[in-house]
Amino acid sequence: MKVYDRERQDWADGRRERLHQPDRDLDLPRQQRVVRRGGMVLAAVGMCFGVWAFGWKDEPEPPPPPPSPTAQEQEGTEPTDPATDTAEATDGTATASGVLPDGYTEVQDDEGFRIAVPADWTAERRPSQYGIKIVNYSSPDGLRRLQIFQLEEFAPYDSLVIAEEAAARQKGYERIEMGPIPSAPDDAAEHEYRATEIAGESDSGTVRHVIDHRFRASDGNRYALVAYGPDNQDSAVRELIDTAAAWFCPPGTTCPAPDGSDAG
Repeated sequence: MKVYDRERQDWADGRRERLHQPDRDLDLPRQQRVVRRGGMVLAAVGMCFGVWAFGWKDEPEPPPPPPSPTAQEQEGTEPTDPATDTAEATDGTATASGVLPDGYTEVQDDEGFRIAVPADWTAERRPSQYGIKIVNYSSPDGLRRLQIFQLEEFAPYDSLVIAEEAAARQKGYERIEMGPIPSAPDDAAEHEYRATEIAGESDSGTVRHVIDHRFRASDGNRYALVAYGPDNQDSAVRELIDTAAAWFCPPGTTCPAPDGSDAG
């Protein structure tokens, strides 16, 4: 008859089981000593854990960290009202960006567009093959001029590429910069250059500074604003083109004025 040996986890017959029985009987005292020692160890471990748990339970919780000071407290300044700060910043920005430069005025041109030019400049007009007439606003001494005309086709930058081919054939031509204006929402592009010969002007032999600004207006049509001036008045030429571009409003269109006044 086979019996199951739990120690070896195997089945054995009765004779084999009887042969192993004496070995187990001799090993019984050792097993009992191991059991007693194991019980003593477990009792000691349990007592230590109980003492530690009791002490941990009664230990007070650490106090919360103090609140960190704000930036204003660190600098020793008093807090301010956010609404007041925002209002002051808005007013300052609007004033700085919306006021015309000294000596400039808003003009509603006979061709229907709005622009801003120096107050003492006069306008001349001549026929164009496309769109509105070509309009020139000139200073009393004739040294500075702003030209406005409508483009027939092409994107603003593509139109500049064609215009540069003609400008490069003029005497003393020197490109300063040409390319799209990344921050402009109207596909604007500029060609800035110097030349001693300008089409439509007498050849004085002096160096002229030119900024050709082309863009798509709110009516969907494309226009050009070209500023001319002496080479030693670069900042005045830049102010002329930037002011004209900011205040330009195409014919038959209502545009908000940069200074916040009534639309024109």
